Amino acid sequence: MPAVSIVVTAYNIETYIEGCLESVAAQTLRDLEVLVVDDGSSDATAELIAAFCARDPRFVPVLLPTNSPGGVGTAANAGLDRATGEWVGFVDGDDFVEPRMFERLVEAAERCGADLAMCEYQEVVDSTGERHDPADAHRWAGLTEPCYTLDVPTRRQVLRFIAVPWRKLYRRSLLEDDAIRFPVGDRFYEDNPFHWFTVLSARALAVVPEVLCYHRVGRAGQTMATVDARLFQIFAHHDTVHTWLAQKRLLEVYETSLLGWVISQMEWISRRTPGPLQRTLFDTLVPVFAQYAPETVASALREGGKGATAQKLSAAVRKREFGSFVRTLASRPGSNNPLVTAAFHLKHSGVQHTATLTGRYLRNTLQGGAVTRTVSRATKLRRREPSRRDLMFGLMVIQQRLDVLATRLGEIDARLGDAERQAPEAGPDPRRAQAPANGRGPVSRGS
Repeated sequence: MPAVSIVVTAYNIETYIEGCLESVAAQTLRDLEVLVVDDGSSDATAELIAAFCARDPRFVPVLLPTNSPGGVGTAANAGLDRATGEWVGFVDGDDFVEPRMFERLVEAAERCGADLAMCEYQEVVDSTGERHDPADAHRWAGLTEPCYTLDVPTRRQVLRFIAVPWRKLYRRSLLEDDAIRFPVGDRFYEDNPFHWFTVLSARALAVVPEVLCYHRVGRAGQTMATVDARLFQIFAHHDTVHTWLAQKRLLEVYETSLLGWVISQMEWISRRTPGPLQRTLFDTLVPVFAQYAPETVASALREGGKGATAQKLSAAVRKREFGSFVRTLASRPGSNNPLVTAAFHLKHSGVQHTATLTGRYLRNTLQGGAVTRTVSRATKLRRREPSRRDLMFGLMVIQQRLDVLATRLGEIDARLGDAERQAPEAGPDPRRAQAPANGRGPVSRGS
């Protein structure tokens, strides 16, 4: 029995699949079986998978004859049904992973006696290669221990993380004993119910606070790039999770958290919803909110630390006031200027919520180095709550420093251009012959 079964799912990603599989093949943990599932691709993806698997006996092609409806649920389940390892992990076929990812996750899980292990990841912008922290990066400040027994408060904390399965490792017996699979149907975002099923079934969690995998964003054809009514399919999973909680007699414990999840999805999806589809979004949300008492809605908003905009949107949906819903959406700031956005959130959402958003802005704007470490340390120290003046002053200083950095980079670029024009032509530097064009290997750790 292999130590880990890795399920790689793929559909029409001929440009990326070989790079993904190469990063999996380079794992320092060698005792693997890799189930590469093609979901009926119409391009060369299946042929590339078959060719790669023929070169490495650990890789097993699972080529579905036709594309399944919805997202990756059918393909992921096909891999799970064939898995034989003690542990199971997932990799999206257009992503890539660090060489030590699965070794680190297995070590952490076994050290803790856990059923579940989780690491950090970064998003990679497909068009530019830029790397950014995901929206839940700030939540890692609340996970300061390597091992956690999953009691109710800790489960609620972990449920707030983005649901993606490919930064986690699962004990296969957990999935088999509780018959956990991805829900299958003509809808996307199946990883959300899977996240709930596994977090609420596991007994312990191992935490690896390192970036060990990279998720590609902004790719054409990607589910997360959708900007039409398919976005609203995520809310159908509310009923999937609600039914599961009721069957497990956990609904009373976690219904507030489930509604909080709905509110969080409403916040980000409503930002991406074009005007003609706002009514469809509203009509999708109304029957979900109708299942909850007003006091449960209030508790969910309070538990999630939601600001005024989320409160107004929730009230409009609960009272079935579409006009109020649209007016609230229209009142959001339309500027990308961080000072304008901060001023808006200070006015409508309060100091604490703005502080959270400011920390996220810092992490994504000033990657790595002393700034990121300082922000992380300050968050963990949990000093006094920042005042309105503190935040506005801090943002002004940040903006000024960014402007200075941009000016200096422009000056340096101009000097390099002058130097290149003055220098005689030379042959290639043999020391750099093997360096990738962007100065980073395909699986190097994000800065």
